Amino acid sequence: MENKMEYEYNCSYFQYNNITPPNVAQQMQALGKLAFGVGIAGTISTILLTILFIINVFTNIKRSPARRRRLLCWITSMPMVVSVLSLIIFLVPRASDVCDIVKQIYLPFVLMHFVDLALLIQGGEEGVLHEVVEVHAPLSLCQPPCCFFGICFRHLTFTKIRLRVIKGLVYQAPVFQFILIVIMNVLDHAEFMEKNKSDYLYQFFAAMNILAFMFGIWGFNIINSALSPLLRSKWKRYILRTKVLSAFVVILKLQNFILGILYFANVIPCIVPYVSPAIMRKTIDAALSLLEALLFGVLFYLVYQVSDITEMKRPSKASILDTPSTQRRLLAAAHPTVVVKEPNSTMNTFNGITYTAC
Repeated sequence: MENKMEYEYNCSYFQYNNITPPNVAQQMQALGKLAFGVGIAGTISTILLTILFIINVFTNIKRSPARRRRLLCWITSMPMVVSVLSLIIFLVPRASDVCDIVKQIYLPFVLMHFVDLALLIQGGEEGVLHEVVEVHAPLSLCQPPCCFFGICFRHLTFTKIRLRVIKGLVYQAPVFQFILIVIMNVLDHAEFMEKNKSDYLYQFFAAMNILAFMFGIWGFNIINSALSPLLRSKWKRYILRTKVLSAFVVILKLQNFILGILYFANVIPCIVPYVSPAIMRKTIDAALSLLEALLFGVLFYLVYQVSDITEMKRPSKASILDTPSTQRRLLAAAHPTVVVKEPNSTMNTFNGITYTAC
């Protein structure tokens, strides 16, 4: 007869015993009906998100210009990927570390691709600089979350260096977070560091991880705020798409951060002898992420529809003429270089007289 397992807050059993994460059977036994309910619902929602993504690829993304398709696939696949990873974390706790690393890195990675797509639609760095100079668009650094900490500079001028620095803030987030998370896990397994609130080395790496994401989302908001007046006519529902994407990423990150605080405050329960508070934290995060992925997956499918005929067509001659590089080529063509060729000459001899025929 199986013993009934209950949630406990006195989890000293896991502090004094080196307990490995539970396998699938132990996880299902410990969580009981909750595991079966979330597992079945999560599987159905993951399959549904996969179907929606495939439909979106063949009905919408395929009709977009070729250079945008790869970036659109990365962006619209985020709810599906988050759902798959969260389902694995919930059902297979022993794979939770790897899947959680992939999930936390994937979120800022998608932000980077969204910025690439926005710049591509605008004509790259050269096109952005040409447009913002022409309309005198200001560069405002007063964007969340750094504006809450006093970093608020308005009415700056756009330059190529400043644009690349802001892009670098977005690009550093997935790279820097990946490096930090790998170092933290290596040091933890090598027993040079413990993932608890009393370890100063862990606190340092955790703070750096938070700062990396904070500056990444800050750069993302700065670029989108600057490009929103320019892309409203070129990419329909641009502002709505930006807000949906950033809201999904921020909710997932903020949720993980809050659960981490609750874990270190000993508020997260455990299930002796299988589920430790650390595993329970990831299990709760995975269950919430499954629900959020389903909601935002439907939103992504609706928001990223090709809503305007201009999004389906390849760039026309009229739109190509707007790019600075094309203008330079046209100006160069207006002053063609005249090449004078010398006529071919042949030497002939007639009755001992040599003459040249042109």
